[in-house]
Amino acid sequence: KKSSSNFALIKLYYFPSYSPEGQIMSLKVAPNFDEMNNTIVASVPPICRVHHRTTPPNSSGSKKNQQEAVNSSKSSSISGCESIIRFLTLPRQAGVVLLLEFLNSFRILGLRFVLFNYVTNEYGISDTYAGKLLGIKGMVDVIFGLVGSILVDLIGVRKVSIVALTVAIIGRSLLAFGRTNTTLIAALLFFSPCGEAMLSMGLYRVALKKLTTPLTRPLAFAVSYAASNLSGALADVAIDRMRSLVKDLEIDRNLLVLSGVYTPIRQFIVLTWIVLLITFVIAFCFL
Repeated sequence: KKSSSNFALIKLYYFPSYSPEGQIMSLKVAPNFDEMNNTIVASVPPICRVHHRTTPPNSSGSKKNQQEAVNSSKSSSISGCESIIRFLTLPRQAGVVLLLEFLNSFRILGLRFVLFNYVTNEYGISDTYAGKLLGIKGMVDVIFGLVGSILVDLIGVRKVSIVALTVAIIGRSLLAFGRTNTTLIAALLFFSPCGEAMLSMGLYRVALKKLTTPLTRPLAFAVSYAASNLSGALADVAIDRMRSLVKDLEIDRNLLVLSGVYTPIRQFIVLTWIVLLITFVIAFCFL
């Protein structure tokens, strides 16, 4: 702009105008960066908004920060179809982790749904004693969960998963086939917390984070949570169907450890034991 004998340089900032569907309609001009940034946030549809302030050109910020802002802006503005396509290009281990998440949630949530009734009905203990026993188990779960989070940083996801699943198989075997209070206490207060609490503190989501990029991580985590909730719902349906349709099963005493009467609830515990064995095989071979 020419003013008498002086020249002044005016910077004009161009920014796009979006339609309600998220398409760019035209370019608008703002006289300064602040007005441009505020106008963009107000004009961009909610599905396309970037919830942070972009670093202005030639600012005092470092080049690294500017590059991170550009990458974050790109990751926030990709479409749903593009996100799914990028998710499908993840390595094979990501699918394995999601499958393990599904199986792990099925057996853990399924046990939680029936544990109190299972303890009181199958072992003949009182409600008060069962409440104390499960309360102690909850406190032990917290301790082993903290230990598991430390071990993940020290030895890695795969080793923690294999060790925890091995211990969980022992605990679930005692719980499914044991008939005495000694096996019940051993399963609930040691083997179950050591094996299951270490797996339920987000172990597989740590692996999922390492296998994804900032562009694919949101969808991967969404699928992970959906798989967990779906497995819990299926476990609930399976329990209800087994209670109403399955009858007591009596096994001959000649089979020793496996002998006895298997009620529908105990049969469901055996089903979670089978799921646990499948989980161990998948983790050992493919994780």
